[in-house]
Amino acid sequence: MNMAERVAPQKTTAVIGSLLTLGDEILLGDIPNGNAHHIARELRAGGFRLGRMITVGDREEEIVEVISSALERSEFLIATGGLGPTDDDRTTTAVAKALGLPLETDVNYLKWLEERLAQSGRTLSREVARMAELPRGALKLGKGMAGFFIQHGTVPCYFLPGVPHEMKTLLAELVIPDMEKRFPHRDLCVKRVIRVQGLFESEIYQRLKDLDAGRLGVEIGYYPQGVENWVTLFASAESKTACLTRIEAAEREVVTRLGTERISGRDEESIEAVVGAQLRMKGWKLSLAESCTGGLLSKRITAVAGASDYFDRGFITYSNRAKQELLQVPGELLERHGAVSEPVAGAMAEGARREAGVEVSVAITGIAGPTGGSPEKPVGTVYIACATPEGTVVEKYRFRGDREVIQESAAQAALTLLWRRLSS
Repeated sequence: MNMAERVAPQKTTAVIGSLLTLGDEILLGDIPNGNAHHIARELRAGGFRLGRMITVGDREEEIVEVISSALERSEFLIATGGLGPTDDDRTTTAVAKALGLPLETDVNYLKWLEERLAQSGRTLSREVARMAELPRGALKLGKGMAGFFIQHGTVPCYFLPGVPHEMKTLLAELVIPDMEKRFPHRDLCVKRVIRVQGLFESEIYQRLKDLDAGRLGVEIGYYPQGVENWVTLFASAESKTACLTRIEAAEREVVTRLGTERISGRDEESIEAVVGAQLRMKGWKLSLAESCTGGLLSKRITAVAGASDYFDRGFITYSNRAKQELLQVPGELLERHGAVSEPVAGAMAEGARREAGVEVSVAITGIAGPTGGSPEKPVGTVYIACATPEGTVVEKYRFRGDREVIQESAAQAALTLLWRRLSS
């Protein structure tokens, strides 16, 4: 199969296309639009940009309208969803209508479907047979999954299944390689994420607002990620080397203005991965004591491959009795100050370090809500402690948001405190 026989005119600038995601389940909020996120990232890595990303439901007339509109403004078109055998899978017929083409049966694919079903003792139904009907001139993509390619003028169009692993397979094995052949002289792109700790978005902007991004040949973006904030640098140029030169020059200025002590990592270097690398380098073991986060911090630490090199154990001490029995927090301390307090957070961290026999520990205690707050300790009050051979540090936070946001913010703040202690 050679999808690239009709090659579009060579491009010396950015290649910009459209992405359509189809399905009522996305519009109704039943599932997140993970396909769009994955495709956008893969396209950017390959040197392609999206000018628009549109989600439309399962109504055929709306799909026809969106496809027709997108084709007028796109150098390529990718769509996912609506290619299955059920009545609400209407993408194929909509494509045929938008392009003014009849549907024709792909005889080879129909035969393949029939043989595959026969192997499991099933017969070909009319619904499954519909999957072999494609707009005239379309090329089937893959075998064991839905998907097809069709050329409209100079615009290559790729219609992919909504099933995530099938979409990812076709995108990586067929779509991106085909696009690379069609647009060999496209500008390439590089994006750098700088992960910033301990500064609000407004503070970051104040320090960077007069940075001449145009002179540096980059675009600068600001993206809050809970307690962590991201500064993004994007460059588009004739080669990856040129992009990296621009990115690195801009990054040096950004780091100078924000301070190296505020930068925990870059790109995919999550703070839990950075902390893990620090612990491994020091040869230290870590233990955790969690109350209001209920194991969320432990989950993030152990999500990093190789965490067994440095993570020893976690204590989920939700009740006062658990804090006393597992961490040896004195009962009088709990009675005098309450479970959500600086002394108790410190005692939890020290107890976790002592009971586990490790070099460093982190403890979290707080009020995640929506109930349990008071005027003195409102919902969102959290104490985080870190105990090392040099001593114990406790920090107080007041997070805002619902229960989930408070818990996630506390876990992120705990990782940040641990990162700072390991960096000192």
